[in-house]
Amino acid sequence: MKFSPLALVAASAATLSSSSASAFVVPTTRHQPALGGVGRHQDILTTPTTLFESQELWRVERVDQISDWMTNGSAPKSYPNPLSLQANVPSSWFVEQNAAVAAKVDVDLQETVDDSCSLDEYDEEAGDPMVECGGRGLNSEAFILAGPRKEISFDPKECKAAIVTCGGLCPGLNSVIREVVMCLRRQYGVTETLGIPAGYRGFKDPSAWRELDEKAVANLHNIGGSTLGSSRGGHSTEAIVDSLVEQGVNLLFVVGGDGTVRGAAKIADEVKKRGLAIAVAVVPKTIDNDVPLLDRTFGFETAVEAARKAINVAETEAEGFPFGLGVVKVMGRNSGFIAMHSALGSGFADLCLVPEVDFELDPIVDHLYNRLIENNKAVVVVAEGAGQKLMEEMGANGEKVTDASGNQLLDDIGPWLCQQMKKRIDAKLEVAQLEDNPHGDKVTLKYVDPSYMVRGIPPNTADNLYCTQLAHNAVHGAMSGFSSFLVGSINTRECYIPINLVANKRNVIDVRHQGMWEYVVFATGQPSFQTEEDPRDDKDVITTASGGIVLSTTE
Repeated sequence: MKFSPLALVAASAATLSSSSASAFVVPTTRHQPALGGVGRHQDILTTPTTLFESQELWRVERVDQISDWMTNGSAPKSYPNPLSLQANVPSSWFVEQNAAVAAKVDVDLQETVDDSCSLDEYDEEAGDPMVECGGRGLNSEAFILAGPRKEISFDPKECKAAIVTCGGLCPGLNSVIREVVMCLRRQYGVTETLGIPAGYRGFKDPSAWRELDEKAVANLHNIGGSTLGSSRGGHSTEAIVDSLVEQGVNLLFVVGGDGTVRGAAKIADEVKKRGLAIAVAVVPKTIDNDVPLLDRTFGFETAVEAARKAINVAETEAEGFPFGLGVVKVMGRNSGFIAMHSALGSGFADLCLVPEVDFELDPIVDHLYNRLIENNKAVVVVAEGAGQKLMEEMGANGEKVTDASGNQLLDDIGPWLCQQMKKRIDAKLEVAQLEDNPHGDKVTLKYVDPSYMVRGIPPNTADNLYCTQLAHNAVHGAMSGFSSFLVGSINTRECYIPINLVANKRNVIDVRHQGMWEYVVFATGQPSFQTEEDPRDDKDVITTASGGIVLSTTE
């Protein structure tokens, strides 16, 4: 018996679908992808499932379904999607069972050519094609395409939903709340949605839960923050699941960052352990854009836009005085995406400092001095998490302290960097040649710290649209019986991603491969500070559309 090779066309949508495939069976165990070469391979699928026939080329990341632990050997219940019963709704609006999205769209044109093996000639009975063909296909990872299914796992008349927002604020939280309620009511006829106040701690007091209807959420997308409030910590897995059971909630929507995602994973595991018909869906939230694998997270573009306005102010101030130096500190604890994108987007930055790249003072002082001599002004953009190692080495930071979510409280890089740069540049100006500094001027430094101004605001149009897509697809996934998943965009298409695949991992700027950080270094002319090459093969690295790469936070 011969294999028929599956041809891949790397289109921008990168969606893989074949409605004519007859049987979709994968082995009972398979390996977790390395996610950019970080972490160990481990078996994550221990029960048979129905996915792709051509498993030698595609490894779909399986998402839990409540039917996995609710059937007790009988056929799982299903219900027609109310959307499919509406007039003039084409069947092509619904996602087929085998639709998925490729993890990578950049491919090696020679990857399917091997002198020692051809899939056309490979005999199925002779052995494992992935072994015999030199491991080809091991990096062809894919994710389940998000969207409505024709058949759903919950009877809408018996559904009760709950939504909670946790962690720091972010532009778009209210938009997600609004769109979850709207999608449940208008598309599925689910009329009871409860808002859990003050984050995970709000589960302790069901009497404070709020009924959310269309009137209550109608204008939320125009308001910053979260109408439900938020908090850090306060997570008690068993107590949360007890409250869900007592209140009859069978659809839970969790909106939050990395700590919140880990908490949602514990809730989903407890639900599964108890054999409960409760779907747990996560809409990841962080303006830092540090959720791995995703093109971006909601609120990020709004934050970048706000940061750029601060950079424009700093540039105006710097231009107004001799040797004007504008310094802007933006958010970015472990990932410097806001700094990188706003610096590039402004076109004014002469130096961009991010947590991913350690730097030294003397090279950046020399660089800024030259810019000041040439242009009489310079602009610096620095992420809040940058320079922590340097500050520690110079004895500038104190005792390590964490917040309720386990995040380390950082030393303030902004004022420290301003002091260090001004002192050193002033010293260079004092000995400058007369033609370079005829009036004996020193640096005129203006420090701008927008911080919470970039996150406590309503989302812009692009983020509001993205929130709508994420919220609706979270609802579609939960109603279809998926659980323990987060929804996000990969290669421009929304997907369902297993929570455990991204827990304890982070999206950071990729500084070792061709990408957006290269633009920063070349556009600003700043020192690179990047001396190490990535030992991994490019095919083993998954990068994101925003210029990121996956980093494990447990190693």
